[in-house]
Amino acid sequence: MFGACVWFIFSATQVSGQDLRFSQWFAAQTTVNPAFAGAFGDPRLILNFRDQWPTMPQSYVTYRAAGDAYIGKMRSGLGFNVVQDVQGDGLLTSTQAGLQYMYQARIGADYALNIGIGLDYLQYSINWQDIQFYDQINLLTGFNDAAGNPNPTGEPAPASNNFNTMDVGMGLLFYSNRLYVGMAFDHLNTPTISFYGNSASTLPGTIGAQAGIFFGGKKKDDLLVNPYLLWSSQAGFNQLQTGIYAKKGLFLGGLAFKHTTANLSDVVFLVGMAKGMVRFGYSYDVSTGQLAGLTGGAHEVSLMFTFKERAGHAIKNGQKSMLECPRVL
Repeated sequence: MFGACVWFIFSATQVSGQDLRFSQWFAAQTTVNPAFAGAFGDPRLILNFRDQWPTMPQSYVTYRAAGDAYIGKMRSGLGFNVVQDVQGDGLLTSTQAGLQYMYQARIGADYALNIGIGLDYLQYSINWQDIQFYDQINLLTGFNDAAGNPNPTGEPAPASNNFNTMDVGMGLLFYSNRLYVGMAFDHLNTPTISFYGNSASTLPGTIGAQAGIFFGGKKKDDLLVNPYLLWSSQAGFNQLQTGIYAKKGLFLGGLAFKHTTANLSDVVFLVGMAKGMVRFGYSYDVSTGQLAGLTGGAHEVSLMFTFKERAGHAIKNGQKSMLECPRVL
């Protein structure tokens, strides 16, 4: 509770921080780069759940529903994304609802360049009456008086417990059927994020890079190995995730490492499987460093439905074929 006081005094005036990143990269590409929207050809529906630091008093619980598909006549991909992040047992809730558009330009027979843009509606809600501040502490009775009523605070309440804004991002994705390299630029409009209308409190721009390469898997049941790398930088905070997926038959395994500029922050273990149109993944983040053994890590679950329309990697669209981005699941 002591730590929550510090965090919420800051957040009540200025809501900011590092962008949410799911550990299961294969099931959350469009949250990072809109150029992945529709890049896999088949229509997809994806559900994600993440419970971060479950043994801490103030955990972070995130829900996501997303979908995307390629539209052949437009040589384009379309996607949607709805994410809700609940922090501090409901004291602060953020909701993001957005659309992604991707246009694909073929480069010869074996390569493609996708150009994507994303537009998001952001809403933040604060449960002001349940926030506890330092000046409410009574050495004898705590945050409440002897009758159980909250002690008064000198912190000014916002005019509204909700505010909303718009956010814009874009991305590029270059790939063949064996590798991909992407770049993404988020919060291009640096939207104001404040319950008090403070124009100096903005969401910092983010730049990110993604890369992966695929070995094996030329036949249906062959072993497929996919090393990958994700990097992002926001307001001087850098995060690097390096990992590897291995798929054999129906089953997927994975191992990843999350690094900050200073240290290794998490080790991620993943299992998954694919059967027909359904893909399922479960991962667990093990906190390292000073947080080792204190947070309960992070549990993450993904459920994906892929509606198969066509076989192969090239799809005719009337002018040029569509090249599908390689994927592990």
